[in-house]
Amino acid sequence: MFPATNTSLTAMRCVGCGTDHPVGDYTLGCPQCRARGSGANLYCRYDGVTPGCVPLPVTDAISLGEGGTPLFRPPARLVPAGMDVWFKDESANPTGSHKDRFSWGAVGRAAAAGYRGVVAASSGNAALSVAAYAAAYGLECELAMTTGVAATVVSSVRHMGARTQLFERAEERWEYTAGFAGSSEHLTVTNNVTPVVGCSPFGIDGFKPVAWEIWRDWQELPDHVILPTSRGDLAFGVYLGMMEVAQYFGVPCPRIHLVEPFARLTAVRAGAGIHDTFAGSDGHAPSVGGDTTTAQAFEVLSRSRGEPVVVGPRSTGTARDAVARCGLLYEPSSAVVLPAAAELRDRGVISAGESTVLVMTSHAFKGL
Repeated sequence: MFPATNTSLTAMRCVGCGTDHPVGDYTLGCPQCRARGSGANLYCRYDGVTPGCVPLPVTDAISLGEGGTPLFRPPARLVPAGMDVWFKDESANPTGSHKDRFSWGAVGRAAAAGYRGVVAASSGNAALSVAAYAAAYGLECELAMTTGVAATVVSSVRHMGARTQLFERAEERWEYTAGFAGSSEHLTVTNNVTPVVGCSPFGIDGFKPVAWEIWRDWQELPDHVILPTSRGDLAFGVYLGMMEVAQYFGVPCPRIHLVEPFARLTAVRAGAGIHDTFAGSDGHAPSVGGDTTTAQAFEVLSRSRGEPVVVGPRSTGTARDAVARCGLLYEPSSAVVLPAAAELRDRGVISAGESTVLVMTSHAFKGL
């Protein structure tokens, strides 16, 4: 069965200015914000949804087994003293990361809207995932990657039928994908514009079931959620899901805290502009690298009363090794949530007895 865009999806709302737009593919973000020299992503708005059902952007989309990931207590020696911590293990998704939830929605939308192919700029998790879901639909897949990408990643996406373009600088990937703007045949599903806005709203909605799965397992929501972030796609999708659960069951929305390898959101909180560029080292956590942040990431913090946390190279390496010695192999960008939890406890943000879910985004096998 071929997918279709959900008929309950009635508008695309701007994260920044709140303007509603007709359902469509706004790969440059909100037109009004862009006309003012700013930038903000859109998100999906639904009407007529059956209460208690999870509204998602496509129906009858192909699944590769994404979602339903484990929620479990980590080994006690990993847990910061005095904390009630759980892992939500997104590495259990088909290609090994949370990006499979995104690709379910983003590539599903491309198929439903009649595009011949998809375009993405990624040198890791998203590249593998988008290529896999494009292959499942028989869609063309164009990937812009950096020359430093692991050879096994390039080989894997090519085996799945993707065409790859390799560039020296990460910014060149955006220049390449920007060439597909306005295409009626190829849908760009990752950010390709400055000011940066984020990726496909249809893909971001694919992260909402994380919240519903936690409710299914617990019959409650945690007090806190901590996840790594770059431009806020995962964060905003999880926030949308948490708000849906909270509103339907009449419970508080968790505080959502975002971890970064150097100060971006932290700098914005201190007075920097949301569209500034920020200097810092991200080599210890490349999956959440980059010198920009987005309106959607900042909105998650503002709306959920969350906090940004900077975790540097030494803490990241220590956490990665500690997790590995417990038999859990996550990429460094996942391990950052552990020292972040300890810091939030020490800052008094997380109190004794409050439950905290750490979202472990990806396994460590990409370069093998």
